[in-house]
Amino acid sequence: MLVPMAKVELIGPKNRFFDVVSLLHEIGTLHIEDLTKKIEAGEVPLEQMDLVENQLAEKERMEDLLIRLRSIIKALHLPAEEVDEAQRQKQYLDLWQLDSKELAAQVTDTIEQVEDKTSSLAQAQSSMEAELALLARYEPILQKIQPLAKQIVTTGAYDSVALLVERRYKGALEMLKKELDEITKNQCEIVSTDVDEDTTAVIVVFAKKYSESVHKFLAMENVNQIRLPSEFQDMPFDVAYDELRQRRVDLPTQLEQVKAELSEMSTLWYTKLTTIRDVLVDKIDEISAIPKFGQTEYAFVITGWLPVEAVKGFRRTIIENFSTDVIVNQLEIDEHEYDETPVAMKNPKWAEPASFAMSYLMGGKPKYGTIDPSIIWAISYPLIFGMIVGDIGYGVVMLAIILWLRFKYKETPAVQVATGLLGPAATAAIMFGFFYGEFFGGTLYDASHHFIFPTLNILGFELPYNREHVVQPLMIMALGLGVIQILFGLILGVINAVKTKHMKHAFIKTGLAGFILGALILLAAMMLLSETVAPVVQIIGAVVMTVGILAVLRWGGIMGFIETLESVSHIASYIRIMAVGLSDAIFATAINRMAANDMIPFPVAVVLLLVFHALHLVIAIFTPTIHALRLNFLEFGGKYYEASTSEYEPFHKTGGEKRA
Repeated sequence: MLVPMAKVELIGPKNRFFDVVSLLHEIGTLHIEDLTKKIEAGEVPLEQMDLVENQLAEKERMEDLLIRLRSIIKALHLPAEEVDEAQRQKQYLDLWQLDSKELAAQVTDTIEQVEDKTSSLAQAQSSMEAELALLARYEPILQKIQPLAKQIVTTGAYDSVALLVERRYKGALEMLKKELDEITKNQCEIVSTDVDEDTTAVIVVFAKKYSESVHKFLAMENVNQIRLPSEFQDMPFDVAYDELRQRRVDLPTQLEQVKAELSEMSTLWYTKLTTIRDVLVDKIDEISAIPKFGQTEYAFVITGWLPVEAVKGFRRTIIENFSTDVIVNQLEIDEHEYDETPVAMKNPKWAEPASFAMSYLMGGKPKYGTIDPSIIWAISYPLIFGMIVGDIGYGVVMLAIILWLRFKYKETPAVQVATGLLGPAATAAIMFGFFYGEFFGGTLYDASHHFIFPTLNILGFELPYNREHVVQPLMIMALGLGVIQILFGLILGVINAVKTKHMKHAFIKTGLAGFILGALILLAAMMLLSETVAPVVQIIGAVVMTVGILAVLRWGGIMGFIETLESVSHIASYIRIMAVGLSDAIFATAINRMAANDMIPFPVAVVLLLVFHALHLVIAIFTPTIHALRLNFLEFGGKYYEASTSEYEPFHKTGGEKRA
């Protein structure tokens, strides 16, 4: 659900302004409203609060220090041992109490103690790792041409180039020799040898005075030259190979020494540096917030939002610190301010993954004043996923993988969100697997193709329900879900429109809901009711449909007609549940029948089952996920969802003690 928000206004004498801002920063619950645009537009009779002398310079100096500090922290590593939070808190408070000059002096001194050494160590580590990667790439190449290189002895008057040529192009070496002879005036020799079944190593030796022409020719012809790193370029290939191998032996030891020094630096400085970073960030934020406020000749004005439940404690803290000097007024929020009211959400833990996915897919959290459908999505997504997959075996494997990922990556938010979303979906797949009687493609059938489980007769068809043999019930279920969800979405749209005072939208969505409901009444009357009762109910359905479509056309015009067609098409798109689910079931059955072929040996059949069921499992995870999300956020969500443009981001410190 959306957290109820309150808008508050603080008014006080200008001589208490900076104390108030500091306290608000410390309390950490007020989402500040930037009054700049309203002041410029003349909507409020205020002037923009000005930075006092030297504050802008202080901010720029702290930003420069913060850039240097973050560069140092990036080069260090988080110490293995836990950070002493009490010590960190003490350091933060000590630094926070310093004035700007004292803070800048202390931060500068700390940076100068560690910056050069940290930078040189980080640079050394980076260059060593890059060199190791480069040497690892060149060693096998030099190893291939090593036997050939030892046969070549060059003097100062001659230069050489090593090439690697695919053996199928070996015949082109004669043409290459002819071209090079023309360039070098026959002062060129080519020696080659096969290094493996696919590659031929070639060394070209030529007079050094033709070096530039030869290299230019080879570059123009896109010949695959072996270009050694700069420190090995002037060495013979056999010497370069020996040097390279020795360098690869020495580098890891040197790299470990650099890492050990960086680790030692981290242990000594990481906590202090990150604490200084937090202080600088908070100081900069505090100065940056000042121009967002308003002022008159003698007073300041601060407006912002916070949760309704926090207003009482917020007002008490202000009074305790400023008595009657600062007044806190709670302002009424009307529907015209919903667009700018920041949104905070509070849902059960099991619904949070669906809430995250919903906010991401819909371009933001629900607009303030509307309904938060997180819990609805948390139920409807697994339901649609389960209807599509509907297999006990696949569901169990999915659930096992999801649980393993969830426990292995407890500290990875993305994994926790994904598994929180897919866990209920896999459970739903198992439940629908019992409903369909499927286990890895229908192995719950006996030899006579009867269900092993006892059957139940509900609404004219047996459970477990064989969706491969009888498609109609699955189609009815899919369309029925579509009607229910689209109708529910329109009802939510009506409620949202009424709450936000968009009455035109409310009438259009009410008409659409009436049109669908009337059609549903007509259909039910034709299929379920007796001949004596059906005509009366059909008339009622027709009237509801007619009134609904007239309301849509009256308030929506041609766009209302288009939206009616869109709603019908959205209901029809729920058939994808049947189509995708049926194709999955047929695919799984086909895998089993292929493996059951008497012509295939048993070990091969087992391998086929494992490989193809594993492939189908991947498909059974991704395809239903895409369709379930699409039906929720496009077809269903499009009927009522309005995204917020502002999220609740309270003005708070990154460190320091928080006050209620």
